Amino acid sequence: MTDQLTRPDRRDAIVAAMSRPPATEPNRYRVVVVAFLSLGVVAYAAVVYGGFDVSASMVDVREGLAWHYPLLWTHILTGAIALGLGPLQFVRRIRRVPRVHRYLGRAYLFAGVVPSSIVGIAVALLTTSGPVAAAGLVVGDLLWITTAVIAYRHARAARYRQHGEWMIRNFAVTFAAVTFRAWLGLTIAGQVPLLEPVYGGDFDALFAVAYAATCWLAFIPNLVFVNLYLRHRHATAHPRR
Repeated sequence: MTDQLTRPDRRDAIVAAMSRPPATEPNRYRVVVVAFLSLGVVAYAAVVYGGFDVSASMVDVREGLAWHYPLLWTHILTGAIALGLGPLQFVRRIRRVPRVHRYLGRAYLFAGVVPSSIVGIAVALLTTSGPVAAAGLVVGDLLWITTAVIAYRHARAARYRQHGEWMIRNFAVTFAAVTFRAWLGLTIAGQVPLLEPVYGGDFDALFAVAYAATCWLAFIPNLVFVNLYLRHRHATAHPRR
């Protein structure tokens, strides 16, 4: 207890040190693009689901389960909070103010990622899109909350470099809400030549395959990309002699 009382709290200094280097122009542009795409999806979700109208839902809801749509709506609302706040964590002007950075981070995790991922698992298990899609959605939600817990534990232990890296991984899964839409369009377009010879003109069957594949593609390439980026950044910072 005595050590805890006498040990100085260096969190503000450490977090400030993490954000001291000025952002380069390419980095600023990346953050702007990520924020623009994220807020675009948030705005889309607000238009479609803001009125709590089940008939406007773009996701099929199981008949006879009155609580399915409230669960879906809760998942989307909390996911929108995470998607809206996430890009702010990469703005270095904000990270230079440790208290603001911490409050935004807590809101991102505890009002966004954690409830959205937990509810998302239930929503995934209720999907009408089949077991492949359900498995992809469940795995994505599990990775989402797991990376959040690891990042939070690193922050609590004052391991701020590791915390930052795991938050990047976590936001890669959050950003799946954006990449999902891109991959769905690509997987549909890529199968158009197969519509007649493979699907017999049944677009619904083509869409079902595209949707199931997208449930995995939405987050796997994101995680692969950020892990390669983090490995490159670490190798650049600590070159072998």
